[in-house]
Amino acid sequence: MQSILKFLMAVGWFALPHQSLAADLTLSTTLGDHMVLQRDKPVNIWGRANPGELITVNFAGQEKTTTAKADGSWLLTLNPMRACPDGRDLVVSGQGKRCLKLVDVLVGEVWILGGQSNMEMPLWLRGDGMVNAEGTRLVMGTDHRWLRIMTAPQASARELRDDFPSMQKDGKPNAGKWFVSQSRHQAISDFSALGYYLALGLHEATQVPIGLVDTSWGGTVASAWVDRSGLEAIPQAAELLQSKDTAATSWSEEKARKQLELELADWEKRAAAAKAQNKGIPGKPTLRTNPAEDRNFPAGPFNAMIWPLRHMSVRGVFFYQGENNYFDQIDPFEKTYPAIVTSWRKAFGSPQLPICLFQICGWERTERLYWQTKLPILQEQQLKAHLAMPGTGFVVTTDLPHTDIHPIRKKPIAERAVRWAKAEVYGIKGITWGTPVLISQKKENNKMLLTFKSPGDEKLRIKGTPSGIAIAGVDGRYVEAKAELISSNVLKVWNDSVAEPVSARYAWSQRGICNLETESGLPVSPFRSDSEEIQLKNIRN
Repeated sequence: MQSILKFLMAVGWFALPHQSLAADLTLSTTLGDHMVLQRDKPVNIWGRANPGELITVNFAGQEKTTTAKADGSWLLTLNPMRACPDGRDLVVSGQGKRCLKLVDVLVGEVWILGGQSNMEMPLWLRGDGMVNAEGTRLVMGTDHRWLRIMTAPQASARELRDDFPSMQKDGKPNAGKWFVSQSRHQAISDFSALGYYLALGLHEATQVPIGLVDTSWGGTVASAWVDRSGLEAIPQAAELLQSKDTAATSWSEEKARKQLELELADWEKRAAAAKAQNKGIPGKPTLRTNPAEDRNFPAGPFNAMIWPLRHMSVRGVFFYQGENNYFDQIDPFEKTYPAIVTSWRKAFGSPQLPICLFQICGWERTERLYWQTKLPILQEQQLKAHLAMPGTGFVVTTDLPHTDIHPIRKKPIAERAVRWAKAEVYGIKGITWGTPVLISQKKENNKMLLTFKSPGDEKLRIKGTPSGIAIAGVDGRYVEAKAELISSNVLKVWNDSVAEPVSARYAWSQRGICNLETESGLPVSPFRSDSEEIQLKNIRN
């Protein structure tokens, strides 16, 4: 017996603890060839190695060293660098001959894209409203060596993940890799259309390389993008957390497979009966996956897609989300939406991280002057979140509606966001952004005087009739109001049939009439002058 044990140990079938294999020298999967590093800020480089291993990074004339921690993780920081459009090598060296090299690395501006389908919608499909035709999937005219893009692998996890997964399971073969923007390349064709137009505007403003990391995932609700501690601090989210946690805790693959066996047996009987009667065969059941891997598991996408980026030096974030909260009944959007900003700023270690929020637009085949749906309430909650959180930008899209939930033209939406970035992030003077905000109201006989605070004190204008404003008396019945600008920022509204007006609402509909804007074309967000508490549970979507 002893001779057999000696033989097995000799050929390596058993390994003692001190004989374990050396760990690979690796970089975070968020870093790669062709990437852009953030200019004018300290830049982190990180990865894994053997505990205690000396790590050296060389880039752009800098040489930095650090020692891997006991768990094998390492991180070091490069000094701030000027922008550079020339690709250079970044070399990581360990002990002995262990070495990694990233090629064609630029220095410029790095931005994170986030949200759901209106951010994710690809360039080939939504290229400024031109729907893809057969054979033109690969977008032309997108050769920009200064633009580097990466799409994060779409994933959800119950626990925080240190890195992106190495194996892609989301159907996006180019996810998790950096690419140069090139015509006829699938990576740019599949990249965010809104992100592409944002990049064009950012490059025009800065004249430096632009790096974009798209973390968006269609169909997600706000709570998916908030960290766990942030959700636990929201009392209204307790029911959501309890129900989702219970489902995830009770799931196991063994249970799921046994359940599938039962469902398949029943399905075979029903399918055979349907076939015998020349009826359609019912859908075949599939294995139920772990609820924690669902895109709307609370904090799930945050854990798997945002947390791995936390060490990355970035300039800011563009975030477009809210559509799925229109259909959701349990996520407390009024609380979870602003918590996204707080969570991301905490993750990136930047309390003032610039984050531009995009207000969702309406969708319906026809405009309606007034229609109390859930939509204007969500739009109001988004505006309130922006106004309450310094350092956030805001883009109104209500004047660019579509028949479905996705406004088809992304370019004008991007241009409005770039106005904010130019003015607030890059300090370019003379540029206005955002939306006029109602700051006071006054009744004058049978008329209401509405006063606005306008970006840069721009004058308001009415583009056409009706203005989009409805007015109500004490009976609460809203009717079309006439509107007249009596000064640059004061709007007089009335209806001769309403003797005692008490409230005015603008674009308060599923697809509102939007004819109020500033002189430079910044649309007025849907608003109401009253503070009535509207019960969402009493509203039909």
